[in-house]
Amino acid sequence: MKRIFCFLLLAVLLPASCSEALVIDTGFHPGRSFVVDGVLTDRLCHQTVRLSMTEDFHSPSRTVPWVSGARVSVTCGEQKYEYEEDADEPGTYRSVIEFRGETGRSYRLDVEATVDGKPAHFLAVDSVPETGCSLDAIDYIYSGDIDNLWVLAIWGKDYLHLRSRYLIQVGINGHFKPLEKSVEIPDDHFDGMSFSRFTMSALHHTEELWKAYGECFKPLERGDVITMRVSTLSEGYGEFLTKYSHLIFGTVPLLTDQPTNLPTNVTGTGPVVGYFGACTVVEASCTVDDPYRTEFPGQ
Repeated sequence: MKRIFCFLLLAVLLPASCSEALVIDTGFHPGRSFVVDGVLTDRLCHQTVRLSMTEDFHSPSRTVPWVSGARVSVTCGEQKYEYEEDADEPGTYRSVIEFRGETGRSYRLDVEATVDGKPAHFLAVDSVPETGCSLDAIDYIYSGDIDNLWVLAIWGKDYLHLRSRYLIQVGINGHFKPLEKSVEIPDDHFDGMSFSRFTMSALHHTEELWKAYGECFKPLERGDVITMRVSTLSEGYGEFLTKYSHLIFGTVPLLTDQPTNLPTNVTGTGPVVGYFGACTVVEASCTVDDPYRTEFPGQ
């Protein structure tokens, strides 16, 4: 009888307990953060900084909230480089004149923007590292094991005793893979080594990737130009990209860094994420003759 009574009591209480929503206020109400995505290289070019805001994960909008109308500049010693917003790319700021970062020198980014209707100022400093390697040549072969996969090999040298961290990006006809599809590695396992036909990266084509990312995932054709870009990263920038890649690809879910926990060298008015990073760049290219050859020339 007691057992039957308990079951009847639960049957009465359970529907009643579900009739009202339980709302718990944790006291944590995060707002939006300012996002800085800036890179300074040792190449003579119009250097680039991108500015945006974070968005609520559950927001119905899937467009990036770019920050327009900001004043952006980079300073090194007495030299100041002004940036202007690209008319065709809101939130993208390019240096008015071409300039290059010099190894060993520090560069300061200053941003003045309007955030949620209020003036805000952000700054970051990074130093250009020494180039960690040479890249003399690259070549490709088609992998017969997996359809639409090309393996890339390099010829070059990693400089001894320079503890370097590299970002490896591959492009087709000037269209490079985005950061989340590139490779970031330390030189721990090949410090001081020379490379000859050392497989380092790959090109992979699927219709889904081609549609999502464009020409950097097209199938190779005769006359295409493949370029590999190897950037030697500053120590802080390398750490940022390492943790960023863990965020994108995941490690152990409970131990994976969240966006607001990523390292940043940007400080200023209110919460901020992102990085203003300095790097040196080397590149090598090759032209596709037979896209389906399975051996390197002279092999």
